[in-house]
Amino acid sequence: MREFLTIFLAAIVLSGCASGNFFSSLDKNLASGDCQAAIALINESGDAYGSNEQLLYLLDTAMVYMQCGDIDAAQERFHSAEDLAEDLWTKSITLNAMSMVTNETIQAYAGEDFERVMIHLMSGIGYLQAGQLDEALVEARRLDTLLAIYNDKYDKKNVYKEDAFARYLSGMLYEADGQWDEAFIDYRRAVKVYLEDYRTYGTGLPDILIADLVRAASIVGRIEEIENLVPGDRINHLTQSDDRPDQGKVVFITFAGYAPRKVHDMVIVPTFYGPIGVAFPRMVVTPPTCSNGRLTLYGENHFFEADLALVEDINSIAVKGLDDRKGRIMAKAIARAVAKQVAIHSIVRSRDNQMVIGTILNLFNIFLVERADTRSWRTLPGRIYMTRIYVPTGKYKCKFEACGGMVKDLASLTVEEGTTRYLFRDLRYPVLTSVETTQ
Repeated sequence: MREFLTIFLAAIVLSGCASGNFFSSLDKNLASGDCQAAIALINESGDAYGSNEQLLYLLDTAMVYMQCGDIDAAQERFHSAEDLAEDLWTKSITLNAMSMVTNETIQAYAGEDFERVMIHLMSGIGYLQAGQLDEALVEARRLDTLLAIYNDKYDKKNVYKEDAFARYLSGMLYEADGQWDEAFIDYRRAVKVYLEDYRTYGTGLPDILIADLVRAASIVGRIEEIENLVPGDRINHLTQSDDRPDQGKVVFITFAGYAPRKVHDMVIVPTFYGPIGVAFPRMVVTPPTCSNGRLTLYGENHFFEADLALVEDINSIAVKGLDDRKGRIMAKAIARAVAKQVAIHSIVRSRDNQMVIGTILNLFNIFLVERADTRSWRTLPGRIYMTRIYVPTGKYKCKFEACGGMVKDLASLTVEEGTTRYLFRDLRYPVLTSVETTQ
């Protein structure tokens, strides 16, 4: 019995993670624009995460650096997180056996599948901020490959087989580089994923993507290949629109809200030796308080405006991803409960008051040991919105209206023929200055 209690207590000691107070302080620093304090806080908080949450520490640190404009430091953390996540996912975990009589927090956190995929998406957006477009395209391709690997692994295929937004970004990068055939292929694939897989997430097909697909198809002479995706009247309208590839383009990407957090749920099952608990995680979504919006570009004699479109609902991807693997989670939780019952039975069978001792151990397990793995990437955004505007060559002042009428000045910029300018705003921290890059 002493050995069993020692294992239980070890689980409690080893299952620490960063607290809600820490994230509240971090958010406060970022929202006030105090990046120096935010970076100091995250760098001093490695111990608060614990040895089994180092992946989350790297990811949160990367997001803080990216928000504060230090893209090189952010990419260093993203790449370290990518290597660690791959290592944890592929190798045999030495503590796996111990987790069967405690809980999964005894193991190093390897991330949800969607979180490991989002490493590449966030890294790619970081490269866009730095104007490193080739590197951004590489991240989009690696994201696609990783999703294919995960879905090949599971007998029951996940809904999240491809990332429509990553495909869309990839198409835009090819277009900016003049590789129109490749842009067409990625735009077409993105449209199909939005129409098929992303219906599950409630994410509609963005109108701007339809326009980009029609333009690319017209340039490469492949209009007939998209007639089953885009109604003919829309094709005719869009091929006659004023959007021309010889103009410059402004792309605006925003983050809104936070990715869902996991909470602990448990099913109690009565047994001869008292109740046992089967714990499993559940996603809780907090809708963003500030989302959507409109971008306006003011030129010398005219202005252009466009509404943001929802291009990635990370909240829905996370919830559906957990639902997709619910069977695997429950199977492991039940196996863990059975293993604990075997251990408890081996302790009490040679002792007096077997029922009392068994009940005490089961209650101890329910209240102190059996816990769902509720670790998650807390600094990841919950949604991504985007728009893009084609404009004539010239200088423009940029304004963004969101959050019930809040108007913010963005960067002033010069758009030249054939160039693409990228603007970014994190709506969680509206005080901070936006970042803009160019190609």
